[in-house]
Amino acid sequence: MRNIVKLGVFLTLLATQVNVPSINFGNVAAAAAPSAPAATVYEVKFNTNTPSPVVITGPNQPNYDTDVLQPLHAAQATEAAQAAAAAKAALARDAALRVHKVRTEATVVVAGSHADWMREAGIAESDFGYVDYIISRESGWGVTKWNRSGSGAYGLGQAMPASKMARFGGDYLTDPVTQLKWANAYATSRYGSWAAAYSHWLSRHSW
Repeated sequence: MRNIVKLGVFLTLLATQVNVPSINFGNVAAAAAPSAPAATVYEVKFNTNTPSPVVITGPNQPNYDTDVLQPLHAAQATEAAQAAAAAKAALARDAALRVHKVRTEATVVVAGSHADWMREAGIAESDFGYVDYIISRESGWGVTKWNRSGSGAYGLGQAMPASKMARFGGDYLTDPVTQLKWANAYATSRYGSWAAAYSHWLSRHSW
């Protein structure tokens, strides 16, 4: 009887040595498919001895709508809004410039003729022809004319800048006599006379 018990214990121990030891992989149990001839079958058991499951983590795939399309549409909307605001600001600046041009190039009505203005400015009557020729071509006798090329020249004689005429009167932006006083001083100091200024204008088309 004792020998039979010993044999049973021996067979039990031998059987436990044949089985593959348990491997902890969480609360999962699976059997491998046969990988040998049909006559030979190997069985592998995955047992867990812990209460906590095994967590397998990996990078999440982006959500195309929330992670791609929505930011793209938001960026496009912002860019469109900025472009619209810039276009609106440009239109406003253009409108302001047009208003400024209308105001600064408005016709100023001053009593008296061109001869009266030249006489009052102290220009000799013998020079009236030279003055009329130059002023007609510089400004067309436009008291408030700005140079259209953007140079900043202004007035009958196209003083550049206009502030050069300020020492002849605070009304230099609108008074033709004040502007002619500056032109007379400019012609005589730069060229020596109106006749010399006229000759220079004929050859250079400027003074």
